[in-house]
Amino acid sequence: MNQSVAPMQQFLAQIISRRYCLSAVSLFALQSVVALMGALDLVISDLPSPIPFEYGRAIHLGLADFWPLIGTMGMVYFFITAELNREIYSPSLARRQYWVVMLFTLSIFGTLALRIGNGREFLEGKPIFYLGICLALVLASYNLVRTLLTDKRNITPAAATMTVGVIFLLLLLLPNTITFSNPIIDEATKFWVVHLWEEMAFELTSVGFIATFFVVSGLANRTQIEKWLYLEASLAIVGGLYGTGHHYYWIGFPAIWLILGSLVSLVEVIPVGMLVHMTYKGLKSKKIRSRREMLTLWLLLSSVFYHITGASLLGLFITIPWVNLYMHGTYFTSGHAHLALFGSLGFVVLAGCYYVLSQGSEPTLKEYKGGVLAVIILNIGLIIMSSALLAAGIKETYLWRILGMDFMDVHLLLNPYLILRVLGGTMFALGDLLLSWYIFKAWRGTKSNKM
Repeated sequence: MNQSVAPMQQFLAQIISRRYCLSAVSLFALQSVVALMGALDLVISDLPSPIPFEYGRAIHLGLADFWPLIGTMGMVYFFITAELNREIYSPSLARRQYWVVMLFTLSIFGTLALRIGNGREFLEGKPIFYLGICLALVLASYNLVRTLLTDKRNITPAAATMTVGVIFLLLLLLPNTITFSNPIIDEATKFWVVHLWEEMAFELTSVGFIATFFVVSGLANRTQIEKWLYLEASLAIVGGLYGTGHHYYWIGFPAIWLILGSLVSLVEVIPVGMLVHMTYKGLKSKKIRSRREMLTLWLLLSSVFYHITGASLLGLFITIPWVNLYMHGTYFTSGHAHLALFGSLGFVVLAGCYYVLSQGSEPTLKEYKGGVLAVIILNIGLIIMSSALLAAGIKETYLWRILGMDFMDVHLLLNPYLILRVLGGTMFALGDLLLSWYIFKAWRGTKSNKM
């Protein structure tokens, strides 16, 4: 069993945040199973399934957006109260917000499972359900802003950054509740969620959590971490807004956006490199004794690795105009997306959710080793899966886009890579379920923190 530790001050918002984080981890476990079934469907034609491939893919893509969103809501409530050392403005509003976001999230997946959708890639649920998600974000934004304004003199940069991140989540999703007849406007607003949620809004909520964790764990002093936080937050906003430009060109925007998007993507790796340096210095000067903090750090370091490789460097490569011309929309893009979305964002949210759900306990040595093993299996599975997709994308680009072979003939030649992707996906799913089990055990061991 988890070893209990001396209780620390806990606010009502931190207790409420547990339900968000538990729901997020549960949806994360579901996502890997759905994704694995979809990968199998590409290899085994006419695989028996109650849900057609196109709707299963829509559910998978929806889960990729909304389990991190729900987990982020919990993390923000938990770490803002930890930062400010006081209760949020309205815990009861946070409770109601949870039921709102869960109702509309499950409505999206439920209707898609019943083959009811709007056919809009990445956001295939009915617009009314996304309006419901916006309502939950309105409640969160109001609650957080009122919390900060209650004591203006003691607002910390981390708390302010997380609040701004939640507000951006709302502002970027809201236009997607409207149906646009102009395809260029429709595609542009869609990329505000597909791209800007991760590169700007989630980036802001994540860095607020990382800053708080580094101060609490002693890996960096507050002055040092806040300097990094200011730079990261500034580059996340500028880099996110303009870096998305490499998508805009292909939907009808002027060519300047393609060049601008490529150049701005260069600077986004700077704060990540600074975080790596800070972490290295912190680990050299201080040995973390808490297994709970070490397991959290394993997840965070995984995120940093993919942030540099999958999101920044690979993203920069694919934005080079003459590369983007041929590789845009191939399996190469899919490989990049897996590394960038789950690699950089998913691991951060899992780290935060584990930290929240394990508060008040310390894992035994056996549980700690099991958790580390799960993280390693997740990493190996993700690398195999994404590498297979990248290799398939390179071959697809050459045969289809350069040599001009028939698309279906090319797809048949990609089967070996897609089989390898299934093997990687199987390993990823095993790591996912194992880690989810250990997080669930941590939650169950601390259920005295009533939800």
